[in-house]
Amino acid sequence: MTLRSLLIAPLILAAVAVAEPGQNPGQGPGQDRFTSGVWHGDANYDDEGQFSDCTMTAEAEKGVLLGFVISADFDWGLVIADESRSFEVGARKAVLLLVDGRDPIAAMAKVVDTHGILIPLENSDEVIEAMRDGKVLRIATDGTEFSFKLTGTADAIAALAACVTDHQGTNRVQL
Repeated sequence: MTLRSLLIAPLILAAVAVAEPGQNPGQGPGQDRFTSGVWHGDANYDDEGQFSDCTMTAEAEKGVLLGFVISADFDWGLVIADESRSFEVGARKAVLLLVDGRDPIAAMAKVVDTHGILIPLENSDEVIEAMRDGKVLRIATDGTEFSFKLTGTADAIAALAACVTDHQGTNRVQL
C-alpha cells in the first residue's frame, strides 16, 4: 500500500479550518469540504493540482486529532496527530487497533511528522466493519494508548469514499 507521507499536513490544516469560528465546514470552494456528524472532511490536491486524497478528522477529548484518509487509488489509513508528543520522523512502529471486544488488528505505523503517525489499513471486511460499526477505537503502541469514540463513522466513512469517487481524476489549477 502506498500512502504519501505528506498526508498529515492536510489533516492538520483541516483541523485548523474546523476550529475557525464563523466558517461552515460543509461549504467550501468547489464543494471540496464535507461534514458528517463530528467528522470534517476535505478533498486534497498535490502541488501539480492533481487530486491526491480525501481526509476527514475529529478531535478527541484530550485534543488528539484522529483522521481517516482514502487516497485516489482507494488505499486508506488512520492518522493520529498529538501536539503533546514527539516522534522520530521516518520511524516505524508496531500498533494494535482495538475496537470494542473484537479481535485486535495488528498494523505497522509510520511516523510522518514529529507529532503524527500514519497507520495504513487493510482493505478487508474485518477492518472496514470494525471502523464503521465500532463504538470505541483504542490504538496501542510503545506502551502508549490513544482512545477515540467512533461516533458516526459508518456515515462518515461512506462520505469519505464518496469524496474520493467525486474528485477522482480531477485537477485544480493553483493560482
